[in-house]
Amino acid sequence: MTSDTVYEETIPFPLGLIAAGIISAFAVLMLVLLVLQLTGGPLGSSPAPDWFYIVMFVFLSAIGIFVANFRKLTIRFTSQSITVAFGMMKRTMLWGDIEDCFRDESPAFAYAGWGIRMTKVRGRWRLVYNVVGYPGVLLSLRVGRFREFVFSTKNADQVLDIIRRHAGTTG
Repeated sequence: MTSDTVYEETIPFPLGLIAAGIISAFAVLMLVLLVLQLTGGPLGSSPAPDWFYIVMFVFLSAIGIFVANFRKLTIRFTSQSITVAFGMMKRTMLWGDIEDCFRDESPAFAYAGWGIRMTKVRGRWRLVYNVVGYPGVLLSLRVGRFREFVFSTKNADQVLDIIRRHAGTTG
């Protein structure tokens, strides 16, 4: 937490790490199969070409890294802005760009899981950074393609109070 930070929280999502581990295990399996085929000859009566194992290893490794990015949601409020991030994928909004804020009353299944979602609700594009099982905060924005932004938080009421104070909204 830096000296400029007003509020900060992290929501862990261990299932993201478990999923990344499983995918990475399959990537390692592809590498092992490649090494076995290169050192011991073709595997089975109809062996896959060597390039297949290489492509699958690279593809599964990239997917594993991508999924690992969703292992935690970080929320940080500074005196100038709000930043919500899943690993390297983050969204920053200046306090002046926030028109209003509310508790997100969408049902739990509305965003179909955890992660980053884009949807259109009542004619407005909504960007969602969601972790299943946590309440959401909806920000109505003045600018940008996504005029609504929703993020999960452990402390929805506290977060809404901070946003209302810094953005001058009434909620």
